[in-house]
Amino acid sequence: MKGLMSFVVMVALWLPMGGYAEETLPDSPQDYAFGMTLVTQGASPFWQVALPTQVYEQTVWPDLRDVRVFNAQGETMPFALTPQQLTQQAPRPVALKVFPLDITHEKREGQSSLTVKMPGGAQIQLNGDEVSRISQSFLVALPDGLKAPLAVAQLRLAWPTLGQNWQAKVDLYASDDLKNWQTIAQAAPLMDLTAGNDRLKLDTLSAGVTLSDEGPRYLLMTVFDAPAPFSVLSVEALSSTVDLTNAYSYLPARKEKAEANQAVYSWANPQPLRALSLNPGAESEVLPVEIDYRHRADEPWQHLQKTVLYRVSDMQSEPIMLNGELIQAIRIKGINTSWGDTPPEVQGLRVSQTLVFIPQGAGPFMVAWGNKAAKPQAMALDMIIPEKLRTRYTLDTLPVATEADTLTLGGEARLTATDPAERRSQMMTMLIWGVLVIGVLALAWVALRLWREVKAKP
Repeated sequence: MKGLMSFVVMVALWLPMGGYAEETLPDSPQDYAFGMTLVTQGASPFWQVALPTQVYEQTVWPDLRDVRVFNAQGETMPFALTPQQLTQQAPRPVALKVFPLDITHEKREGQSSLTVKMPGGAQIQLNGDEVSRISQSFLVALPDGLKAPLAVAQLRLAWPTLGQNWQAKVDLYASDDLKNWQTIAQAAPLMDLTAGNDRLKLDTLSAGVTLSDEGPRYLLMTVFDAPAPFSVLSVEALSSTVDLTNAYSYLPARKEKAEANQAVYSWANPQPLRALSLNPGAESEVLPVEIDYRHRADEPWQHLQKTVLYRVSDMQSEPIMLNGELIQAIRIKGINTSWGDTPPEVQGLRVSQTLVFIPQGAGPFMVAWGNKAAKPQAMALDMIIPEKLRTRYTLDTLPVATEADTLTLGGEARLTATDPAERRSQMMTMLIWGVLVIGVLALAWVALRLWREVKAKP
């Protein structure tokens, strides 16, 4: 018994030292699940590479702490992560002039016909069965005194509250002479829906046209299926926003389950999303929906917003902007609508990161990722490129390392690996339990010996 207790004490003293020794071991490529070889041509004190989509999808930590750069000898390289985020510019509204037009419905040769009277006496003749559904027509023109061309990404309409739910569609045309018209958009949706205290309003039209004195300067809106008292009070032009594809990585969400009017999507790990891209799964669909989210798979759902998803001709829903909070799952519910066998498509937009590293040792170099036991190692960019060198070495001038082969290193087991401190804690817990079990057995053995001695006495 004395020898056994001495052994336990020795193990208890050895274990923390063993854990400490393990904690001080340097990183190696096999500590990470996956890697990607980098091709560098020529000599440079700094190199950069844009992290590919698979890094964001496979890293364990949202802050990318489990990303490393290794040389051919398996040694880690100093590196920094810097966002490729472009400055988000809010659309600048420009008030346009809007004029209601006189329209006349009639029948010609058994076919529906519509005459739209323009200012100055010009007329537009529209024929076909669809024109009977046109309820209003509006002419939109550039404001007075605007000299520079106006790039119009969207038109934002304002109308009086009608006290009823309604939906309509708009055809949009452009012209520079009020005679010849070019189609800009067809069947673009408008709607104003209320339910209790909730209101769902879609008041913007995708335009994608530049208005100027030398090019198209007039827009014609024909409104289908609007209620009789509908009118347009004002129209604002919203300038083009920053192209999100230049600053964000699109991460497709995995569809977990889908019904006719509800679908759930998720990512393997929580992602710090700056936007959500949601669009109907089928063409020519308009879907009023309610969107919920949760930070992690085991947390409750939280309401995000109600909106309208649409995919009509070459127009589709605008991304829903977020603030970079962690999101792992999205739930979409149709509002009095269903999508059958084609649920919406969901992608998360995450700020793209550029990795800048200092090459040390021999190449080829390698980016590795995927290690739950990893600690943060990325430095600030100022620690990689000294201040006096920043005028010469910028992200616009640094050479780019080319992505080559993707490798499996330590494999998926590293995605659930524990760090040395956690392992040491687990081992200490096991040791304590072991000592307790041995102590109980020792007490039982002593009690048994005492019982036998008492029983053996006459």
